[in-house]
Order: sequence, then structure tokens, then C-alpha cells
Amino acid sequence: MRLAFTHGLLTVSKFNMKSGYFFLVMMLLIAMQTSCKKDGQKDSFDGPVKKYEIALEGGINTLIPSQYIKLTVPALHPDSLPRPVRNASVVVNDGKSNLIFKETSPGIYLGTNNNAPNYNGAYTLTIKYNDKIYTAVDTLRQVVNIVDDFLPLSTKTMTDGMIKLSIPKHTFGYLNPNKWYIYYGDVPPWDLGDFSQSKYYTYTHFLGSPNPLYPLNSLKREYIMDKKAPITIFKQSLSESYDKYLYGVFLETDWNGLFSGVPTNIEGNISGNAQGYFSVTDIDRRRYSAGDL
Repeated sequence: MRLAFTHGLLTVSKFNMKSGYFFLVMMLLIAMQTSCKKDGQKDSFDGPVKKYEIALEGGINTLIPSQYIKLTVPALHPDSLPRPVRNASVVVNDGKSNLIFKETSPGIYLGTNNNAPNYNGAYTLTIKYNDKIYTAVDTLRQVVNIVDDFLPLSTKTMTDGMIKLSIPKHTFGYLNPNKWYIYYGDVPPWDLGDFSQSKYYTYTHFLGSPNPLYPLNSLKREYIMDKKAPITIFKQSLSESYDKYLYGVFLETDWNGLFSGVPTNIEGNISGNAQGYFSVTDIDRRRYSAGDL
């Protein structure tokens, strides 16, 4: 009887396990079925809480005379694309004179600046579009020369004499915030008028890592090259407010994980019902060989 009773417990235990597993599978199937759209029912899309009239990219740089600003009308649906802002009036005052921008291609405005940099001074942007005026202000901070600062990269000499270059997208705890463009090999030369090149930027932040549980190690570029291969490095200064804006953007993009907070509206420095940041940056440029880094 004891053996039979024990065997009975084992049988009941196995039955309960199978029943629990079956119940779990059924619940998952029901959840999946309710999450899928029904026949003839379209996917729903929650529109943005706030609808901006224009979006801004670009600003003033001290590297070259050409200055670029991109203006678009934000897309409000995943099936649509941003539209260029046409025929807007774009003017930047550097504290000395007005710099007039002209539209050279749809949504891209070009200006030429031959004035000396106004370090620690305010640059004011004024946009007139559809009988509305938008303004933005940023301050020019002088960049610390590349040779006087730490480079946001690492190199390792391989057994065959080749150099392995590793560039993290984000590095934290720097004395000054900066944005870098490092090109080599197949990476294209930096073109300030090409706004699609932002994927090659790397950033050094004054603030610390926003979430130690997020796998930041995956956000890096690696490349193996000859020790004589050239590497060109551009370093851009960032104002304190621009750095805070970028940090907020990355909280919603690069650092958005399981333990992230509730998404919030990221405020730029442009007034009115507009989004984006008008930036003013000082730039230093250096050229190295891979083996010298």
C-alpha cells in the first residue's frame, strides 16, 4: 500500500505538472490571439501627444566658412516621411552682424561666415515661416585641443602587426562634453552638410552612465587596419545646454531598455511649437596613423 500510495503521489504530481504546463501554454496562446488583429481590422496607431510645426538640425561651426541648417516638417505617421520646410527666412546673429542663409536644396539652408569666433558669446537664430517666428540661442564654448585631452578610443596591436581600433559611441565622466567624428577606412570624410552622417558620431559626456544595467558595450565600432593607415579626428565643443539636450535624446534612443523611465518630451532651444537644437560648436582637427594612437 505504501508503494502504491507513493506511486499515486508521483502520478498526481506528474498530472499537475502537465496540467500547469498546458494551462500556461493556453494562456500564452490566448494572449497572442488577442494581440493579433482580427480579420478586416487595421492596426491602430497612437499619434504623437504633441505635434510640432517644424524640426531643426545644424547650426554654426568654426571649422569652415560654410554653415548648414536643416528644417523639416515632422512626420506624424509611421508611413510618412518628414517634409522639407521651403522658402523660410533664416538669419543668425553672432553678436556682430547678421548671417543670411539661403535655401540651396529642399529644406537645407546655407550661410557663409567669415567672422572671427565669438567665444563665450551668444549666437541667435531667427526663422520666419508661415507667418510665424521661431528663435533659438546657443553659446560658443572654445574646444580643448585634441592633443590636450583623452581620445575616446582604444587600439590593440594584433599578432600579425595589424591594429584593432575600438570606438565606443558613448564615454562618460569627461571634464567637458564633446561630439567627435572619427573617420578611417570605409567611413566617409566628414561633410557638415550631410545630415545622414550622424551615425558615425561618438560622444564624451560630463554626466555618468544613465543606467548601469543597460548593455552599453554593444554601442561601439571596431575596425582592423594597417598601423600606417590614416585616421582623421574632429572634436566639437558642446555648450552645457546642448549636452543636456543630447543626453535627453539618448535616454529615449540609445539607452532605452527594460529599466528605462517613462518617455518624456525632449525640449530643445528653439521657441514656439518647434523641436530640435540650434548648436554653435568650436572644432579641432587632427590626423594620425593607426600605430601612433
